[in-house]
Amino acid sequence: MAHADVKSAARVLELLQLFDQAQAPLALKDVVSASGYPQSSAAALLATLVQHGYLVHDRRSHTYVPSTRVAHLGRWIGDDGLAAEPALLRAAEQLHRSTGETAVVAVRKGIHTQYLIVAQRRRPRVVPTEVGVFRPLFTSGTGLALLSTMDAREWLALLRKARRQARVQPIDARALRQRLEAARRHGFVVSRGGVFEDTGMVSAPLEYTIQGQRVALGVGGPIRRLDAQLSHIVQELKTQARGVFDRAGAPR
Repeated sequence: MAHADVKSAARVLELLQLFDQAQAPLALKDVVSASGYPQSSAAALLATLVQHGYLVHDRRSHTYVPSTRVAHLGRWIGDDGLAAEPALLRAAEQLHRSTGETAVVAVRKGIHTQYLIVAQRRRPRVVPTEVGVFRPLFTSGTGLALLSTMDAREWLALLRKARRQARVQPIDARALRQRLEAARRHGFVVSRGGVFEDTGMVSAPLEYTIQGQRVALGVGGPIRRLDAQLSHIVQELKTQARGVFDRAGAPR
């Protein structure tokens, strides 16, 4: 094997380790800054990994995240992981079929949530939504649903972290507290325009954990379509949330 090939292989591993350390989407400039690679080399490496399905490129934010193909490289060693849970897969598919909108399963990753399962076939995609995509914890539907399961000390610590990293728009902690309290009372949260203009998500946390992580179910799409069937979506979310618990058993 040529020396250049060995060097490229080493850079692939270093890049994946960089994502593991950041646990967040990275732009080309972030990779260049953290790795010291020439910009042209870093861009070529990222493009190659996207082409082979190991990274997902969000064209709107110009960021990259590892796909679940990376997570599944070691599936044969042990636990299949979150996305392999049949109960979650069935819940997302049923939500998609019953609402006609995109259904997702997400967990928290630092100050973001990450989509582990995406069910989306019937309608053209409104925004890029793929397995592995990250969304901001404090403005996305799945993020707010997961925050509603935390006590104030925990989510305030995460909010301070997000502010330090300049990854969040100014957020009124008192208003957020009220919103999370309402989410706990009702069992779901509605986010309108929290990530992309004119789109939203209705999301509910599950009374279920896998590998110590709380899971959220969500239904996303254009706000006007979500509002038109909001009651139906909420009912379906609650039905599927109960179904996951019944099918999968007690939290692990």
